[in-house]
Amino acid sequence: METWAHGQDVADALGAVRAPSDRLRHVVRIGVRARDFAFAVRGLPAPGEEFRVEVLAPSGAVWTYGPEDAA
Repeated sequence: METWAHGQDVADALGAVRAPSDRLRHVVRIGVRARDFAFAVRGLPAPGEEFRVEVLAPSGAVWTYGPEDAA
């Protein structure tokens, strides 16, 4: 995540365009896995319910995380 974010900062500063690629999947996965931590650092209990995330990748593939019947 850090490498991607700082790479984007450099591209923005130079006026370069970075074409999105399916390598973004790693950033998405970090975000999904960090959900409970995000609640914890705010002193909040993480929701007990399972959740599902669906992302349309730059290639057109669909990345899914979590069970189909989740919120």
